[in-house]
Amino acid sequence: MRLISLVILTFILVACAPSPNLPEPLGLAYLTNKPIRLNVARVEVVKKYQSSSTPPHVENDFPVPPIAMIQQWVQDRLLPVGKTGYAVVTIEDASVVELSLKGTTGFKGMFTTDQSEQYDAKMSVKIEVFDDAGNVQGFAYARAQASRTVAENFTLGQRRKVWIVMMEKLMNNLDEELDRNVRSYLSQFIS
Repeated sequence: MRLISLVILTFILVACAPSPNLPEPLGLAYLTNKPIRLNVARVEVVKKYQSSSTPPHVENDFPVPPIAMIQQWVQDRLLPVGKTGYAVVTIEDASVVELSLKGTTGFKGMFTTDQSEQYDAKMSVKIEVFDDAGNVQGFAYARAQASRTVAENFTLGQRRKVWIVMMEKLMNNLDEELDRNVRSYLSQFIS
């Protein structure tokens, strides 16, 4: 009888537990910036990183995979305005890895809501400018990373919200570094 009472009490406590306060998505801040006008005839994207669908990789489970976010960034932020030469944007990393975290065991574990998974995301991008003969004229590089954990009682919807906020922050950080490095190392190609 005590065991049944304990189980019922546990369900009541879990049901009455407050829902987690999740951050709200803020959007991609870089969309308010003007495009970087590159004095090249075209911009190409090379996907050096190949997404994996095997654990621990989970980037393809995200509402918008990181590689797609970087490709969209290229369209939003790099504007070719020249007549010669070209730029190549190489996506070197766009990964998200899920790590299982150890939870509290024993009697205490019945009353503890642990963080159950950690998501580690990485992005790295290289932008090179070539002349028409294919000679490298300059390059800029940037990388960003982020990590978040989720509680074991999070629904898929709550997890997705955490993922969206994490990826927005990661993409905004990558944009800041790319913007700074392009203006520093490729300034002669900015119109």
